Amino acid sequence: MMFRSPCSHLCLYVLILGLAGCGGGEELADLPETAPVSGVVTMDGKPLSYATVTFVPKGLTKGVECIGVTDEQGKYTLKQMRGAEGAPAGEYLVAISQFKKSDGSPFILDFSDGEPEAPINQGAVESLPLKYSSVLDSILNAQVTDAGGDFPFELESK
Repeated sequence: MMFRSPCSHLCLYVLILGLAGCGGGEELADLPETAPVSGVVTMDGKPLSYATVTFVPKGLTKGVECIGVTDEQGKYTLKQMRGAEGAPAGEYLVAISQFKKSDGSPFILDFSDGEPEAPINQGAVESLPLKYSSVLDSILNAQVTDAGGDFPFELESK
């Protein structure tokens, strides 16, 4: 695992929480219609469990961030923050993060009751490379159509 400063972990978490709170002041009624979006995330060919998948709108894509958490088989389903299941059609930057506690067990971000507590406050650290986990450095993208779709992500540790 690559060494990362505590500041980079804090910045990542602040960005994730910031994503949950931004969106240009759009009210729930003003959010665009969504289409079902799901997929499977793997790391080196194996399912990546308890990872947070975040689709961040790019360019002219309307709406707010869409987030899903992978299950034990690496499967996720997106939900628009403050909105409906799925994601609006458009172009997205995708960030996939997986926090782990000091004992190596997963730290699961639970968005069901609003904003979760910061993983760093619980002693958890990001376990994935920045090229996947950072909303600033991620190399992952997705183009969602009006029909939605299946978006698998095959990550590599090296």
